Amino acid sequence: MMKQWREMLNSTPLGRMARWLTVCSALFTTLILPGCGRTSAPATLWAKGGPYRLKTAVFQSAYLSSTPTLVVVLHGDSPLGKPDYQDTFAAKVAAAYRDVVVAAILRPGYTDPQGNVSDGVRGQTTGDNYNAQNTDAIAAAIGDLKQRFRSRRVIVVGHSGGAAITANVLGRYPSLVDVALLVSCPCDVARWREYMFQKTQFSGFRGEIDTLSPIDQIGGVSPNVTIRMVVGGKDDVALPALSEAYKTAALRAGKRVTLTELEGEPHDILLKAAVLDELGLLLH
Repeated sequence: MMKQWREMLNSTPLGRMARWLTVCSALFTTLILPGCGRTSAPATLWAKGGPYRLKTAVFQSAYLSSTPTLVVVLHGDSPLGKPDYQDTFAAKVAAAYRDVVVAAILRPGYTDPQGNVSDGVRGQTTGDNYNAQNTDAIAAAIGDLKQRFRSRRVIVVGHSGGAAITANVLGRYPSLVDVALLVSCPCDVARWREYMFQKTQFSGFRGEIDTLSPIDQIGGVSPNVTIRMVVGGKDDVALPALSEAYKTAALRAGKRVTLTELEGEPHDILLKAAVLDELGLLLH
C-alpha cells in the first residue's frame, strides 16, 4: 500500500472520549432521556451471524424494561488498526440513555485490541468486506441479538464501511431494522473505489470485486424505515457527494432519508457530539 494511503489514514484520529455530563430527574423516568451516566459493565457475547460467530461488546443502560431498544454499532474498515472505537460509542450511548441495550459488533474477519477475532474474511479493506456473505452474517447477528434481548425496536449505527454494510442490510432485510444512522458512508462503492484509487494509487481499488453497493440496494429498503445520514464536510475518504447521491436516489424511490453535513469535519466523526445528538433524536 502506498505511503500516501498510510499517511492519510494515520492523520485521521479517532479522538478522545468526550466527557458526557447528564442531569437526572425523577420527573422524566418514563421517557428515554439522558440518564444518570451509569451503565452495566460491558459483556462479551458471541452473536450468531449465520455460519460465523461475531464478537460483540454489549452495554446496557442502568434502567431496562422487558423489551428495550436495541442499538447495534458497526465500525469502519480500519485498514491500519484493530478497531474498538465502536465500543467507546456503545458505552457512551448506554450511559446517556434509558432502556437501551447497545451492541458493538466486530465485523467479519476483524480482530480487536484484546485479541478477539470474529469469523470470516477481513479482505483488503477496499470495499470487498461489504459482500453478500458478510452482509447476511451481520443481518443474522442483528436478528440473534434482537431475539436475545426481546427488543421492541432496532436501531443500527454504522460508520464508514459499517455504514455501507448497514445500508446493504436495509436493502436485503427490509423488516429487520426500524431506524438506521449512516455515518461517513461510501454508499456508492464503485465511485468510492475509483476515487480512492486516484487518491492512493493502491491497486486494490482497481478492477471488479465481489461486493454489494448500498446505492444498488435502495429498491429493497422498506419505506417505513427511517434513515438518517451524517457526513463531515471535509471528509476526504468517503466524500460528502457519495452520501448526497444515496440520499437523492433514496428520496426518488420514496424512502425516508435525511442528510446532515457537519461543516469542517473529517471522516472519523462517530464519536463527535453531533453524531451522538443525531442518535438521541432517533431514540426519542
